[in-house]
Amino acid sequence: MNGSRSLNFILIPFLFVIAAGCGQSTASTPNTVDTLEKLLPVKDMQSDLTILWNAIQEMHPAYGIYIPPDSLQKIYKTVAGAINKPLSETDFISTVYPLLSKLGCGHTQLKHSADYKPEKAPHLPFQVLVQNGRAWVTTHQTAALATGDELLSVNGIATADIIEHGADLYAGDGYNSTFKELFLSEYDGFEDACNKYYHWQPPYHLSVRTQKGVLKTMALDTTSAMSASVKQTDNYVNWTEAKNTDYLPLRFLNNSLTAWFETKSYQYQDTIIFQEVFKQLRERGIRNLVLDLRHNTGGDIRVATKLLSYLADAPFHIIGDLKARIPNPAVNHFEKYFDSLRTESFTAGFSPGNKEGADYHIDFKPAFGDLLSAIPLDKRNHFSGQLFVLIDGATFSSAAHTAAAIKTQCKKALFIGRETAGGQDGCSGGTIQHLTLPHTQVVVEFPWMRFVSVIKTPVSGRGIMPDYTVVYSAEDIVNKTDLDIKKAISLVR
Repeated sequence: MNGSRSLNFILIPFLFVIAAGCGQSTASTPNTVDTLEKLLPVKDMQSDLTILWNAIQEMHPAYGIYIPPDSLQKIYKTVAGAINKPLSETDFISTVYPLLSKLGCGHTQLKHSADYKPEKAPHLPFQVLVQNGRAWVTTHQTAALATGDELLSVNGIATADIIEHGADLYAGDGYNSTFKELFLSEYDGFEDACNKYYHWQPPYHLSVRTQKGVLKTMALDTTSAMSASVKQTDNYVNWTEAKNTDYLPLRFLNNSLTAWFETKSYQYQDTIIFQEVFKQLRERGIRNLVLDLRHNTGGDIRVATKLLSYLADAPFHIIGDLKARIPNPAVNHFEKYFDSLRTESFTAGFSPGNKEGADYHIDFKPAFGDLLSAIPLDKRNHFSGQLFVLIDGATFSSAAHTAAAIKTQCKKALFIGRETAGGQDGCSGGTIQHLTLPHTQVVVEFPWMRFVSVIKTPVSGRGIMPDYTVVYSAEDIVNKTDLDIKKAISLVR
């Protein structure tokens, strides 16, 4: 993908870099990028696909949860059948990705080999906001387009088809669509679909519908002049920023007992900042807290427990259970392909347990902390007022577990925004292994365990749902208007 922002998606934090790729290419002639890449032999790709498929069947924690094994088997056979000629590494990844996408695990991704040198791909002269199978122009580099124009087709292909293929660029949890939409919009996934599925080169032939309903067609190159700059909304005009909270902003609404605290993907220093934040909330007598979990993509779940200690109504649980599909994930038929250092990390933090039903219970080792027992509250700086939680399609992994724990154990919490990327029923995670496919050297991010949510009756495959859904327009995106915080303030008043 082309977005400049990287995402941290795992419970024990490692940097997670999204690998671009989506379904098999339909282009009749490869573009310049592809012809410059070394082509992989069919035999090597088929062998590596077989290794990946066997590993998924044996031990992947999401196997059989969101799609029946026989249905996934059919997708595997379709993918295998598509590998019938030498492909570039990029196209191999693109061809395999639909299998992982249907598996339904956002922690399972493909990464290029260590020696891969990416070639420059063309950029679209516009960006889009994707919602419900449709796309609207946001920023653009040409006066021929306007923010809010609906994109109907590119090069004769309906936008809905481009979005469908783009959704296979990246694997997400369960049946969730909000992250796929965010990925296509904010992280240039729509552009990647044009480059890596269709292999298009400029000029691009567009069909659009203006906000007045006028149909227009045009041909655009990437060298179009920049459009005029847009004045952006000052979302902080009525807020005063607190001191001593470092990289986690805490703001106080002027003339109100209301605060807004932005969390980010969890890291160890957060716990020190949490202490300062909730101390200031207590000292100021804050009655309404807006907790911002948007774009919090996870991190160490122990940091999440510290945050919950200030918010839960009573001693709480952060996860419901921890399990694996084999007795000891560190002992498997694919050990030589997994990263030995990550195996050591697993062994240091987790202990294989007894069989429970079809799965095997996993325990935390004492050094990691007992996260399966009730966790006490922070009584000194505990917040007991009204809580508003902002969530979106990038609230993932341990941040989604945070949202689930708040949903079930904070009676005064109201959720605002969009469905979380992380599922109500939990996620695969813990140790995110690197499975290096031996012939192509493509790396698979491969979780070993299943973290079960604290929600007692979850809707399988769906994220935490907001009490108040907020929908953005293309103009809101370009103006950077924060409709979520506006909604929260309207509820306070």
